[in-house]
Parts: sequence; structure tokens; C-alpha cells
Amino acid sequence: MMLYKGFLLFLLASPGDVASLSCYSCNNVDSLDSCKTITTCGKRESCFKRLQKRGQYASFTLGCTQNENCGNIPVYTNVSKLSNGQLLQECEECCGVDQCNKDLCNHKTPPPCSDNMENCAFWNKDFDICEDIHKAKLHCRKFCKLCDLVDGNWADWSSWSTCDVTCGHGKHTRTRTCTNPSPAYKGLDCNGTNTDTKPCTRPLCPVHGGWAGWSSWESCPVTCDIGIQKRHRKCTNPSPLRHGNHCFGDSMDVKLCKQNPCDASNGGWSNWNTWSSCSVSCGGGVKTRSRSCSNPVPGIHGKPCVGDNMQVVTCNKEDCQSNSTVAFNAYYVTDCSPSAGQTMIFSKILMNEGEAYNPSTGVFVAPKDGTYTFYAQLCINSRTSIHFDIMVGSKVYATAYGYDSSAYSCPSTQAIAQMKSGDKAFVQWKSWTQSSNAVPQSYTYVRNFFSGKYSNP
Repeated sequence: MMLYKGFLLFLLASPGDVASLSCYSCNNVDSLDSCKTITTCGKRESCFKRLQKRGQYASFTLGCTQNENCGNIPVYTNVSKLSNGQLLQECEECCGVDQCNKDLCNHKTPPPCSDNMENCAFWNKDFDICEDIHKAKLHCRKFCKLCDLVDGNWADWSSWSTCDVTCGHGKHTRTRTCTNPSPAYKGLDCNGTNTDTKPCTRPLCPVHGGWAGWSSWESCPVTCDIGIQKRHRKCTNPSPLRHGNHCFGDSMDVKLCKQNPCDASNGGWSNWNTWSSCSVSCGGGVKTRSRSCSNPVPGIHGKPCVGDNMQVVTCNKEDCQSNSTVAFNAYYVTDCSPSAGQTMIFSKILMNEGEAYNPSTGVFVAPKDGTYTFYAQLCINSRTSIHFDIMVGSKVYATAYGYDSSAYSCPSTQAIAQMKSGDKAFVQWKSWTQSSNAVPQSYTYVRNFFSGKYSNP
């Protein structure tokens, strides 16, 4: 290759060493015939001509140039076809014969299968001209057996493709192939790209939401034991626009946080609640009471209360048949000068079934739940007054008042009460006047008494 290039320069330089070349010299003229100017080239210069064609417009530049600028002879560059179908040619060649540059660049394809140079065998033997295929095809095409060589050329562009996006900014694409003709037998491939693009614009795309980064963890909400920490994120990277999807997933994250243990306070019992009622009125039942481990409630690391939270005891163990009768009748008031609020004591017993009345205290204690009926009578001297009540617990169930100005008077009263086992009934003095002997002793014709009985289970 180096020998061949030197040989070409030798061809250009040899005539110039004997006599300077005369070359046509014009710059960007429309017609070769309009170029009349001839210039004399300097030493080691050759004639050149450059053709540039854009669509229907062609221009020519002719003149002298240094042999080193010629490179290989001839020189073809950038042969392509414009989008409007018009041929684009750029061609530049050099030669070393007087006024030869008007005849250059007239061929668009390699010359016919013939040799343009005499004695190709000599030049190939001494200078390996056939080694440079694309120069040999122009000068020794037949000798170098390059008659079948075909340089490739671009076929027409395809139609533009549809826009490659349905929204936003995309592109149209078109392609072409190096098939007009295809390169063959070591011919040159097409020069340039086989793909062309141009932009296209569609309506703006929806913007789907994206999560921003997680925030820092919040501080633990408790100062001791175990709590729950939180962190958050927002759908702002980006925020959804134009009917875009919202972010999928949780906007909050949680985790356990463990602090130092709280004070390990032990549990303590509350006071016992009151006893419940007995489950039966006779024959043996149970009653209960409860308490809770809430004074204080044990801490997470504290000990629970020790013991039972409920107590159960038996009650009303009397046989139902043998002790079904509860009745009493007592008389004879022992205190004939009582004070207001005093319990009257009837000390003599006529009957006391169930032993519920106490003649020492004057108080009846209900042995079982049920309905009870009570009677009371107190006699007074003439010209004195009396006022007394039948009491069940702290409640007045019956009241009697009497006064007689001429003879003995015995006012009486009756009470019916629903009582629980353990409730108390008694006669209570309210007031007295006019005599220090308002409550007389019982006589055969007058009697002070307090009686009662159990009515039903």
C-alpha cells in the first residue's frame, strides 16, 4: 500500500518536475463551461476538481493543490440520497495532466471492466497495485479481476413509523437498507446510518405516585417497659397527577421499643366486699364475699396478690321441717318510766318458737328470709298519753298513740315486714307525758305485749 501511494504521487509529481502544470481555477461555479481561468501550479502540485451537489443545485471548485492533499486517485466521498429523493453527490479527484481537471468527477460508478493504466502487470509486480482494491478497481479493474465488484448503495427510506409512545415525548423512526445495490465481491458498504428519527409529541402522561423516603423513627412513647414507635412516609416522589395511581402500601410503619423496666410494684388486696345473701333460707346454703387485687394493681414486673379472691361459708343450716315455725309472744314491760328512743323490753315469754326473740334485750332477730307479722300493745293509766313504734332496723313500720282521761287505755298496732336473715325488729318508745307511771304493770284485765310470727318462706 505504501508503494502504491508513492507510485501515485510519482505520477503526479513527475510531470511537474519537468514543467509546471496548467489547471483550470474557479471557486463554486455553476457550470464547468463558465470556468475560463487557468492557473499555473507550483512544484509538486496537481490539478483537482471538487463537485458538490445538493438537490438540483451543483457547484464546482477547480484549481491546484499539493500532491500530499490528493491522497489516492480518484477520491469519492459521501454518496447518498436525500429524503426528497434527489441525489446528493460529493466528489473530489486529482490529476497530473495540463488542464485535466475539467474532465474529472464525471463517473458515478466504477469504470467499465477495463484497465485505465498501461502495463498493469508491471505496476502490480513492482508496486502491488492490486492490493488496494478500491483504487485498483478504477485503474486496473480487469487485470486485478475486479469486474464483478459492486459497491453498496442505500435503498429508499421506509415510511415513518407511528409515534413510539402513547403519551408524552417520543419519536418516529424510519430505516433504509444497503441494497441498491448490495455490496458484492469486496465492494464498499454504504456510508452513513441505516436509521433516522424525528421527535413526536402526545398528550401529557399520567404521573403515578411514588413514596418519598421514610421519616426518622419517633421517640419511644413510654419511659419504661415496652412501647410502639412509629415512622411515616408521604406519596410525594412524585405526587400523583392526571389520574395517576396513588402509592400502594402503608404510609406508617411501627416497631416495638423497649425501655428499662418500670418499678416492679407488687399487687395488694382491696377490702372484702359484704357477704351475699344466703342461697337458701333453711337446710344449709352458702354465702360469699370477694375482693380484688387492685390496691395496688401489680406492675408488669410485680408479683400478683397471694391468697384467694373469694370466701365461701355455709349459712341457714337449720333443718327446714323441724324449724319451719318461727313465732313468739312476750309480755310484761319491765321499765315503767322509759325515755324517748328506748327499746321496750317484754320480759315474760308465753311462746318463743325458733328462739328468735331475746327477752333480755326486747329484740327479735329474723332467723331466715321471709315475711313477718308483728303486734304490739301498751296500756296506760288514765289521764296519761303514750306514743310508740314497731321498728324493723332503723325504719318505722307501724305507730300507735293513745290517751284516756277517765280510765285505762291500751293502744295497739300491727306491722308486716319483708326481712332478711339477721334483720332486727323491736318496739321503741317515742314520748310520754303527764305521769311518771304512764306504763303500768299488766293486770288480768290489761296487758302489755309484743308478738310476731314468720308468715312464709
